[in-house]
Amino acid sequence: MDIPRGSVSTAGGSADRWGEEQQAAARKGLWRWFLAALGLSPAARRADALAADCHAGAVGEQRTAALLRPLEGVGWLVLHDRAIPGASRANADHILVSPGGRLFLVDSKLWSRRYPVYERAGTLWHGQADRGQSVRSVLYEADLVARAVGVVVQPVIAMHNAPVAGGGFFVRDVPVVPAVRLVEMLQGNDWPRDAAAARALARRARTVLPPYLG
Repeated sequence: MDIPRGSVSTAGGSADRWGEEQQAAARKGLWRWFLAALGLSPAARRADALAADCHAGAVGEQRTAALLRPLEGVGWLVLHDRAIPGASRANADHILVSPGGRLFLVDSKLWSRRYPVYERAGTLWHGQADRGQSVRSVLYEADLVARAVGVVVQPVIAMHNAPVAGGGFFVRDVPVVPAVRLVEMLQGNDWPRDAAAARALARRARTVLPPYLG
């Protein structure tokens, strides 16, 4: 379910837009455009690589959004691509309020299936690449969201493509799960249904976490 470049939707739209902005900036002006067209612009090559990474991120967010859609029919509030108070560039990929009044922040990742994802010495790894920054980032975002909303936030990393060791594991109390198991994990970690608490939390989340405009 790959998403065409340039498509704008609630999930993943800001990632694609930012990548395209970097490409445009690297080609601003006739001379830069000419060098880029000839393949002679290092800045354009870097921007193109960045845009490709951004597009992959957007595709991952779109795929996660599709997986989460059924939850909306069973009492969950699902918000995508939300601004985080206090963060200048970071955004929350997916915010969920459960029927039990729990708040989850889901970070989508789409990494190469050539290498496994695993935990070693308290760090997230993808093959031989140290991906600990991904865990630090989602913990930072979860802390800011918790301060803004006023409740504990459970961060989750949902992994597309790359095989996840053991079918899922924790790094610094952050669950890393195959995306196909995300809904199962969320529902299995909810509290007993509390309609009043869920409604109040949903109103608060919508108010303090507006759509991210980049």
